[in-house]
Amino acid sequence: MIEKKLFGTDGIRGKVAEFITPTLCYKVGKALAILSREQGGGDILIGGDTRLSTDMLKASFVSGALAHGCSVVDAGIVPTPAISQIVKGGYAFGVMITASHNPPEYNGIKIFDSVGNKLNDEQIEKLEYIIQNLNDYGLQTFDKIGKYTFNPLLKDIYCKAVLNNLDINLCGIKVAIDCSNGACSTVADYVFSALNVQTKIYNTNFNGLNINEKCGALHPQFVQKVVLDEACDIGFAFDGDGDRIVCVLKDGRILDGDSIIYVLAKYLKMLYKLYGNCVVGTVLSNYGLEHSLKKIGIQLLRTAVGDKIVSAEMQARKLALGGEKAGHIIYSEFCKTGDAIYIAGLLMKLQKLCGISIEQMLNDLVIYPSVEYNVEVPREKKSQVLNSPIVQNALDECLQTIQDSGRIVLRPSGTENVVRVVVEGKLPDVNDKLATILRDKIKLAVECLK
Repeated sequence: MIEKKLFGTDGIRGKVAEFITPTLCYKVGKALAILSREQGGGDILIGGDTRLSTDMLKASFVSGALAHGCSVVDAGIVPTPAISQIVKGGYAFGVMITASHNPPEYNGIKIFDSVGNKLNDEQIEKLEYIIQNLNDYGLQTFDKIGKYTFNPLLKDIYCKAVLNNLDINLCGIKVAIDCSNGACSTVADYVFSALNVQTKIYNTNFNGLNINEKCGALHPQFVQKVVLDEACDIGFAFDGDGDRIVCVLKDGRILDGDSIIYVLAKYLKMLYKLYGNCVVGTVLSNYGLEHSLKKIGIQLLRTAVGDKIVSAEMQARKLALGGEKAGHIIYSEFCKTGDAIYIAGLLMKLQKLCGISIEQMLNDLVIYPSVEYNVEVPREKKSQVLNSPIVQNALDECLQTIQDSGRIVLRPSGTENVVRVVVEGKLPDVNDKLATILRDKIKLAVECLK
């Protein structure tokens, strides 16, 4: 088995000109074209977000794919979930050039198979192998190279799919939308206007350098202020590639992915659409969410972090709902990856169908206080740091302190050079103390390895 060197939790991602380069994207384009040919051929669909580097990296990827005989159809600026939908129209693979919620200096590549799922471990392993052995594969002759086509109208396929699935008139709802100067900027007005909501859409004036900057899902305070100032019924903030959502209620409360999953689970259960009375979360889903769901007869299954892992578990168990605290929410009747625009519409639709407000649905949800730190750790040293005696001894002591009143999670990020420290429990002071101890021990372990 080949060790994964490029792919993290959600594709390939890193800083432009450091880890993510045109050369790398060219190699990935060549490798995916080769993989496509080995699996029977077919065109590659590609899209991207609004980063300044996206055009450069996309062009490099396309060149690599064309050189190895695979044609590429470019959908332009579209959300990641649009690629997951459009690829089902007969493409071999779908590619999204994006770094999702990360700052403008980052970029990356997400890849979907022909049915809209992110690549599984076997496919990633094969792709990594091809990338490492490109010299074994010759270029195509001049008469067999691929063709590039630009078709920005493809995004309409996604928009119409969202609207056809929701199939509801939401007239009378006043909504604030924050597109994070990202990919949703090109489709949000189309979708929400068609749903007949009264929409105020913000942060759509992208310039390549302002994606996720003080706006969007990572900075929901922006849309929170709009909701309160404009007396909106509800607000939504998306991230740069449109696979994360944060919701803001009319009283200003901010709902993360855990709260959204709880609300959706209750609505779907009322409508007898929560198959198995079970939802899928991750190791980062709040301890309080699990207990609150259990009290109303719903089981929470936990997976590793990553919406593709959540999606795979949902498909294996034929479940309707899953997602992450970060805001990747998946409803299996429509999407196989996090889809912020669709979930925003679904929340409003279910509220209308059930006749019970989101605020009422949240009355019995108890979220435990949580402290989270991101500690910088070099990519190649994460495992060594986490398994070091310094960190493991501290973790054992902290677990003895918190016992059954909370939980502790230490995990390496799959998209950034950090280790995440999460401590949840009923006592905020204890959470702070234990999280600080673990953060400092991880920093010490890093220093000891220098």
